[in-house]
Amino acid sequence: MDFIANLLGEWSQDFSVYSCLFRIALAVVLAMIAGSERATKLHSAGLKTFICVSIVASLAAVGDLYLINQAKLSFGFIVPAVIIGIAIISGNTLLYSSKNQLRGLTTSVALWVVALIAITIGFGLYTIGLAVFLIFMVVIMVLPKVEKALKKRSKYLELHIELKSRDGLAMFISTLRKFGLKVKDIEANPAYANSGLGVYSVTVKITSKDLAEKSHADIVAALSTLESVNYVEEIY
Repeated sequence: MDFIANLLGEWSQDFSVYSCLFRIALAVVLAMIAGSERATKLHSAGLKTFICVSIVASLAAVGDLYLINQAKLSFGFIVPAVIIGIAIISGNTLLYSSKNQLRGLTTSVALWVVALIAITIGFGLYTIGLAVFLIFMVVIMVLPKVEKALKKRSKYLELHIELKSRDGLAMFISTLRKFGLKVKDIEANPAYANSGLGVYSVTVKITSKDLAEKSHADIVAALSTLESVNYVEEIY
């Protein structure tokens, strides 16, 4: 028997109104926690979306249990349909920012993960559901800080650069090379197409030993002093 279900008692494993309501309520509480974390960071899916997804997913699990236990079907079909539907919905949370970055990928996956956790709890696997939820929260709350720290120590920088004129791109790239930065990728930002500025997302690699001893912040500060540059910042 599931460890947490064993602590709660046999009622939590029985297929009854009370056990089903408890499972749905628990799934909603976990979704509220995850949704609040996303909402505070102004992501495309927030508290309401996470709760709705959790309700649907946990209801799907309960519905399939009913069909298997009461209607004597050999397998459930509601959960697979719901998983596909949520995958489609989560895909629609993906957006491109004004810095030409793909945004919402973590939120998209988070919706899917929360749905699967709700399904797991809906089937009465409380311990697995809660354990995965704790791991999930560590991933979305702690790992971004670790990832940012690693990027700050990397030889690669991803920059958002606004040039005063599009004609200054060749000169700017030449200046980067003189700095000791090798351009690995450069892409024009379509969000600024009619602004008169030359706006690009640029990935560079530090090739100079002297420059490698500098922090990313120092490199960005030096680039911002160039006459052709209107604005520059590192993208995390």
